[in-house]
Amino acid sequence: MIKMPLIENATQLPELVGQAGLRHLLITDNLTNGGTTVSKGVMAESIRYAHENGASLDFVIRPRIGQAQYTDTELKIMEADILEAQQLGADGVVMSALGPDNTLDTDGLNNLIAAAGGMTLSFNHDLDTLTETDQTAALDWLAAAGFDRVLTTNFDHLSDRIKLAQDKGLSLVPISSSTSATETLVASAALNYVIEIQK
Repeated sequence: MIKMPLIENATQLPELVGQAGLRHLLITDNLTNGGTTVSKGVMAESIRYAHENGASLDFVIRPRIGQAQYTDTELKIMEADILEAQQLGADGVVMSALGPDNTLDTDGLNNLIAAAGGMTLSFNHDLDTLTETDQTAALDWLAAAGFDRVLTTNFDHLSDRIKLAQDKGLSLVPISSSTSATETLVASAALNYVIEIQK
C-alpha cells in the first residue's frame, strides 16, 4: 500500500520527502476548506524540490471552494492551471467537474484531460455526491477517458467499491484525516493507495 500525504504548505516537503522518505505527495491550497489550486510559484518550487529528491507530486486543480458545478470561465481557469502544471513538470493532477444535474460534465472534463498531456489523472471525491447508479456509469466513463484513480471520503462498503473500481481499471483511494484513521482503513479493506491529510 502506498500512503500519499495531502499537504497545504510546500514547506512540509523537506520533512515528508527528506526525513520520512515519502515518494508520492499531493499538494493543495485552502486545505481546511476542501482545497483550491496553488499558485504558479508554489507549483514550480514544489516540483523542483520533489523531483530533485526522487519524489512525485500531484496537484489538486480546483478554482474555488464549494460544489464542482463549474462555469465555463471556471473550467477555462482549470484548463490553464493544468497546462501550467504540465509545463512545469507535475506528475499528476486531481480534478473534477459536474454538470447541473449532478452527473459528470464530460465536455468540460474532456478539455481538462486534453490539457493534462499525459499526466496521471485522479478524479476528486465529488463522485461521492452522485447517486449509486450514476457513480457506476461515471466510473466506466472515467476509466475509458484515461483516469487512474478516484478519490473518496465515503467509507461505506469500501471493499466492495474498491473491487468495483478495480474491475473497471481504476484505483479507489480513500482520503484519511489522520494516521489512526489510516490504520483503521488499512485494517478494513485491501488498499492500493490511501491519501492522508497532513495538518
